Amino acid sequence: MKKNLLLITSFLVSMVVFAQKDKQIEIPFTMDRNLIIIKAEIGKVSHHFIFDTGTKNIMLSENIAKQYKISGTDSMITPQGEFAGTLEKVLLPKISFAGLTLKNKEATKMPQQMIFSKQAVGIIGMQTFMGYMITIDYKNSKIILKKGSLSQQPNVIPINLDHILEAKVKLNGKEVLAHFDCGGAGYISIPKGWDTIYKLKSEPVAFAKGRTPMGDFDIFNAELDGDIEIGSYKISNPKISLVTGDFFFAINFGYEFFKSHLITIDTQNKLMQIIK
Repeated sequence: MKKNLLLITSFLVSMVVFAQKDKQIEIPFTMDRNLIIIKAEIGKVSHHFIFDTGTKNIMLSENIAKQYKISGTDSMITPQGEFAGTLEKVLLPKISFAGLTLKNKEATKMPQQMIFSKQAVGIIGMQTFMGYMITIDYKNSKIILKKGSLSQQPNVIPINLDHILEAKVKLNGKEVLAHFDCGGAGYISIPKGWDTIYKLKSEPVAFAKGRTPMGDFDIFNAELDGDIEIGSYKISNPKISLVTGDFFFAINFGYEFFKSHLITIDTQNKLMQIIK
């Protein structure tokens, strides 16, 4: 009888462990313009953070970070891979999201003015949730985290997460680099200097000016005469933005693109699925 009880207990424990492993975690979000805002708890205090596929790890306002022990320095790298300086890192003993607690996570100290939302005290980057599949569900305003992996399908493509979320796509049949930045404004932007690759249905129209830490740039509205292919997914003749500036060297898929698609990132196997 005792042996049977032990077997039953062992089986139940195994079931609980399996259930916890496969538990789906849903993190609600709100929007601040084109930015996803989520809640996280640090030291029993709830804060708002930007969730951004264009950021690697956790960035934390200096005002909050000064409460924690310095753990080292972080090299700041431009999108082109160039060294841009160092910032201090601090160790967070615990940071909690809805249904998920992470321990001993490092965060890079940032000036508050570099966090682009007055609501937020920091930014949560992709590698914070390394080991999970991340689905960004704009329709239901939630980020879904789940253990598992994407299977090889025509609409699943390899990605790189070393700095930001990036992949190779085809522009009018030519393979080019693309950044997938849910915090980036707009739909699809293409470097204006790529005029040997793209064709337009009409002359581009000046739309606005922009500014980044790397410099100012101009934005033109246009309509592509051709296709953008992301794996088996093809976008024909989309409305695009053309951007000036040598610091733009990839197609950028921004907030408007993410909002109109269901995107799942498999951080473990470095794969991404895009569903219209």
